[in-house]
Amino acid sequence: MKKKRGVPIGSYTSQPLGNFILSIIDHAMKEKFKTKCYHRYCDDTVGLAKSKAEAKVLLREYDRMSSELGLVVKATSFIAPIQNEVYGKKKRKRQRGGKKNRLHGISVHTRKNAS
Repeated sequence: MKKKRGVPIGSYTSQPLGNFILSIIDHAMKEKFKTKCYHRYCDDTVGLAKSKAEAKVLLREYDRMSSELGLVVKATSFIAPIQNEVYGKKKRKRQRGGKKNRLHGISVHTRKNAS
Protein backbone atom coordinates (compact mmCIF):
# COMPACT_ATOMS: atom_id res chain seq x y z
CA MET A 1 0.00 0.00 0.00
CA LYS A 2 1.31 3.42 -0.99
CA LYS A 3 1.93 5.77 1.96
CA LYS A 4 0.11 9.11 1.57
CA ARG A 5 1.89 12.40 2.21
CA GLY A 6 0.51 15.64 3.59
CA VAL A 7 -2.52 16.53 5.65
CA PRO A 8 -5.89 15.20 4.41
CA ILE A 9 -8.50 17.79 3.41
CA GLY A 10 -10.97 16.66 6.05
CA SER A 11 -8.46 16.57 8.90
CA TYR A 12 -9.06 18.57 12.07
CA THR A 13 -5.53 19.98 11.77
CA SER A 14 -5.85 21.33 8.22
CA GLN A 15 -7.34 24.73 9.05
CA PRO A 16 -5.14 25.54 12.10
CA LEU A 17 -1.98 24.51 10.20
CA GLY A 18 -3.01 26.59 7.18
CA ASN A 19 -3.74 29.60 9.38
CA PHE A 20 -0.41 29.23 11.18
CA ILE A 21 1.62 29.00 7.97
CA LEU A 22 -0.20 31.82 6.15
CA SER A 23 -0.04 34.10 9.22
CA ILE A 24 3.62 34.71 8.31
CA ILE A 25 2.51 36.27 5.03
CA ASP A 26 -0.36 38.12 6.74
CA HIS A 27 2.00 39.86 9.16
CA ALA A 28 4.46 40.80 6.40
CA MET A 29 1.71 42.27 4.21
CA LYS A 30 0.32 44.34 7.07
CA GLU A 31 3.52 45.37 8.86
CA LYS A 32 6.27 45.42 6.22
CA PHE A 33 4.22 46.58 3.22
CA LYS A 34 1.70 48.66 5.23
CA THR A 35 -1.32 47.27 3.36
CA LYS A 36 -4.32 49.25 4.66
CA CYS A 37 -6.96 46.65 3.84
CA TYR A 38 -5.93 43.00 3.79
CA HIS A 39 -8.27 40.07 4.50
CA ARG A 40 -7.79 36.32 4.30
CA TYR A 41 -10.24 33.48 4.81
CA CYS A 42 -8.54 30.07 4.75
CA ASP A 43 -6.54 30.22 1.51
CA ASP A 44 -8.40 33.10 -0.21
CA THR A 45 -6.89 36.57 0.14
CA VAL A 46 -8.09 40.06 -0.81
CA GLY A 47 -6.07 43.25 -0.44
CA LEU A 48 -6.56 46.86 -1.49
CA ALA A 49 -3.93 49.23 -2.89
CA LYS A 50 -4.01 52.91 -3.88
CA SER A 51 -2.75 52.31 -7.42
CA LYS A 52 -2.39 49.51 -9.94
CA ALA A 53 1.41 49.75 -9.66
CA GLU A 54 1.24 49.28 -5.88
CA ALA A 55 -1.15 46.33 -6.34
CA LYS A 56 1.32 44.68 -8.75
CA VAL A 57 4.15 45.07 -6.22
CA LEU A 58 2.01 43.58 -3.43
CA LEU A 59 0.95 40.63 -5.60
CA ARG A 60 4.57 40.00 -6.64
CA GLU A 61 5.71 40.05 -2.99
CA TYR A 62 2.81 37.78 -1.96
CA ASP A 63 3.84 35.33 -4.67
CA ARG A 64 7.51 35.46 -3.57
CA MET A 65 6.69 34.85 0.10
CA SER A 66 4.29 32.03 -0.82
CA SER A 67 6.92 30.26 -2.91
CA GLU A 68 9.39 30.49 0.00
CA LEU A 69 6.83 28.55 2.09
CA GLY A 70 6.31 25.96 -0.66
CA LEU A 71 2.95 27.39 -1.75
CA VAL A 72 1.82 28.40 -5.24
CA VAL A 73 -0.35 31.38 -6.14
CA LYS A 74 -2.88 30.31 -8.76
CA ALA A 75 -2.55 31.76 -12.24
CA THR A 76 -6.15 33.02 -11.98
CA SER A 77 -5.17 35.63 -9.36
CA PHE A 78 -5.96 39.10 -10.62
CA ILE A 79 -5.80 42.85 -10.03
CA ALA A 80 -8.97 44.79 -10.76
CA PRO A 81 -10.17 48.35 -10.13
CA ILE A 82 -12.98 48.80 -7.66
CA GLN A 83 -15.77 50.59 -9.46
CA ASN A 84 -18.18 53.19 -8.12
CA GLU A 85 -21.44 51.47 -9.02
CA VAL A 86 -24.70 51.20 -7.11
CA TYR A 87 -27.32 48.72 -8.37
CA GLY A 88 -25.89 48.76 -11.87
CA LYS A 89 -25.88 52.57 -12.16
CA LYS A 90 -22.66 54.52 -11.95
CA LYS A 91 -22.39 57.11 -9.22
CA ARG A 92 -21.99 60.70 -10.17
CA LYS A 93 -18.33 61.54 -10.75
CA ARG A 94 -16.64 64.00 -8.45
CA GLN A 95 -15.97 67.39 -9.97
CA ARG A 96 -12.41 67.48 -8.68
CA GLY A 97 -9.84 64.84 -7.86
CA GLY A 98 -10.30 62.61 -10.90
CA LYS A 99 -8.96 59.07 -10.63
CA LYS A 100 -6.45 59.63 -7.84
CA ASN A 101 -8.70 58.11 -5.16
CA ARG A 102 -9.51 54.90 -7.09
CA LEU A 103 -8.59 51.70 -5.26
CA HIS A 104 -7.34 48.49 -6.85
CA GLY A 105 -8.11 45.09 -5.37
CA ILE A 106 -5.92 42.00 -5.32
CA SER A 107 -7.59 38.61 -5.25
CA VAL A 108 -5.31 35.69 -4.47
CA HIS A 109 -5.97 31.97 -4.04
CA THR A 110 -3.08 29.91 -2.65
CA ARG A 111 -2.66 26.18 -3.05
CA LYS A 112 -0.04 23.68 -1.97
CA ASN A 113 2.85 23.16 -4.38
CA ALA A 114 2.27 20.05 -6.52
CA SER A 115 5.86 18.80 -6.21
